Order: sequence, then C-alpha cells, then structure tokens
Amino acid sequence: MTRPMGTIRDVRVDAVPGVVVLRWRSTEDGLFLRARGQADEVRLVCVCGRSHWIVREQFGDGTASLLVTCHTCGTRGSFLMEGVTLPTM
Repeated sequence: MTRPMGTIRDVRVDAVPGVVVLRWRSTEDGLFLRARGQADEVRLVCVCGRSHWIVREQFGDGTASLLVTCHTCGTRGSFLMEGVTLPTM
C-alpha cells in the first residue's frame, strides 16, 4: 500500500549530516531515502528548493556511499550506505 504524497517528509540536503542510507529510490517526484533509525522514507530537497538529483553509488575500501548532485544548482551531498554490496557482473 502506498501513502499519499502529502505524508512524505521533505528533508534538506544540508540538514542531514551523518545519515546512513539503507535504500533509495528516484521517481519523477524526487529522490526518496530510507535512513537508519527512521520508520518512514523522506524526500531529499536541495538548498535551492528543488528535489531532482543526479545520483551515483560509489564503492570502495569496504564502504558504499550515495553521491547526489542537484540537477538545478549543482549542490552536492554524500551519505554512507549500509547493507549494500558491490554489484556483480
């Protein structure tokens, strides 16, 4: 069952330092994150007010990171990811 968009909480990219991302999804409505310790997912919003991101996953030295760049103004953010593994070919 999906919830109406009005119940999703918006969180600014500069307001969530140290958040650990368990999973993410990108839709036409924005980038949604499920963070450790949070029951509900949140929509990531840029300092410019937009929520459309260029997203990359980076793997290295036993860690995984989610790297985001605002599609509008270029603001960047990065978050540690937990419970993900390097994709195999």
